[in-house]
Amino acid sequence: MASARSSFALALCLAVMGSWAAPSLAHDDDPGAPAAGAVQQPPRDWFGPQSPPYKVATPIALIGGTLIDATGAAPKPGQTVLIEGGKIMAIGADGSVTIPVAARQFDAHGMTIMPGLINSNQHVQLNPLYPAPAADLPIAELRARWENNFSNMEQKAFVYLMQGVTTMRQTSGPYRKLLPIKQRIDSGEIPGPRIELGGALIMSPEHFRSYTQKNNTPADALAWLRDEFAYFVVDDVDKDLEPLKGPEFSYWKLYLTDEISGGSADGKLDFTDTQLRKIIAMGHRLGKKIDVHANATPEGFKRLLNFDIDTLEHPFETSFLLDEKTIAGFAKKGVIAATLLRVRVAGAEHANDPNRFNTTDYIMSSTPSDYRTLMTYRDRMLYNHRNPDHRGLSIYEKRASESAMFGQSGPSLNDQLKGRETARENMRRFIRAGVKFSMGTDSTSFLNFQQDDPNALEMEYMVEMGMSPMDAILASTKYGAEAIGRQRDLGTIEPGKVADVIVVAGDPITDIRAMRNVAVVIKDGIRYK
Repeated sequence: MASARSSFALALCLAVMGSWAAPSLAHDDDPGAPAAGAVQQPPRDWFGPQSPPYKVATPIALIGGTLIDATGAAPKPGQTVLIEGGKIMAIGADGSVTIPVAARQFDAHGMTIMPGLINSNQHVQLNPLYPAPAADLPIAELRARWENNFSNMEQKAFVYLMQGVTTMRQTSGPYRKLLPIKQRIDSGEIPGPRIELGGALIMSPEHFRSYTQKNNTPADALAWLRDEFAYFVVDDVDKDLEPLKGPEFSYWKLYLTDEISGGSADGKLDFTDTQLRKIIAMGHRLGKKIDVHANATPEGFKRLLNFDIDTLEHPFETSFLLDEKTIAGFAKKGVIAATLLRVRVAGAEHANDPNRFNTTDYIMSSTPSDYRTLMTYRDRMLYNHRNPDHRGLSIYEKRASESAMFGQSGPSLNDQLKGRETARENMRRFIRAGVKFSMGTDSTSFLNFQQDDPNALEMEYMVEMGMSPMDAILASTKYGAEAIGRQRDLGTIEPGKVADVIVVAGDPITDIRAMRNVAVVIKDGIRYK
């Protein structure tokens, strides 16, 4: 009986202490060594993440987990991954990998070891309570709102990292504000994902004029939006792109209107075909990926097939079904599409279940003022439930214009749900056509909250729409690396690659919802979680 109690106590002790692999620390020639067969306590610094400044320190061994290396190979149970010097040093069956004495060991039995997530469309500067950029606001209010957004960038970056995102493509934003936070993360001063910058949204003067006129943008806000916000208006293709040519910008993002006059793709309200080809060729010569925000009509999508683009944003429209011939064209050209279903359906899903805003997660992550705003949205959503077929109250009221989503009269609940189904069917069509995907969430865009864990949700949507769990994982790792041009050092777990590794508590192959439970996050060989 005493022996049974001792065994139970030992097991309980190990469970409480955390996941670690007990080393053999006793030596026969050490008079102070514990008796043979006794379990030695591990060093105290084995437990928990590393402290700042974040620099590569001791090796790390992940032991006993099921490995999904994202190369396309089947999952392998009982694997050890050794990380040293910021790189993947060795991979093998448990017991086959020599583990340095100084290595910190994490017992991953019952868990899944996989590459860190790569989010190919994410933002650290947006606020989910407001559409961006609210271009109808007076300049003083516009500045105040965005300065508040900028003050929260470090916290957003930390949350993304804790959710398993080790690399993110910051798809637009004021690069003068974003470059410093990227540099602070890269230097190890603060925790966050590796940030890939594109500079800003490259747009034509015709597009900028059309956009600001539609929003009745106050005259004093025009210069701020053009020069200080996320827009990079190109008047002269040969000269104006000079600030974005540096190595700190790994890609260029084209922000197209797709507002084609008379149904022809002549670029009357946007860049001409000649201008687009010149921009794309220039970017490729500089080694930059060309990303396109399609903003969007059926004609605009078809027009994109004429150009040598690398990646496509926002392909799943809510207002129309894209024809399968156009979708097949993207598959044939090898364009990688960011999934971005969450941003398309978040409004409808919250409108369908507004009482989720009552939960503690939303309260804890809000200031009293922000939570009052959120409760106003909730009350309007609840009001719209009473007459789901009639025009509803708008959730967010723009001052100067009306639109189907944010205008003075909002869409009915049923119309929102129809739009959600249209977006979902567009995604199913892309999947059936064999288009390659990268995972993107556009968080924290309007009503696209961090506390919903949009990364895990996006992967759940992929599976729900017809992708296998493994394909959802590949989209979030390997193909994400391809989308940003980092496939040589990121996206898979292979010897010599950068040690961006997460451990998930559970098996995402049998239940993709396990991605909500990221237990360990290692970036550049440094354990952050």
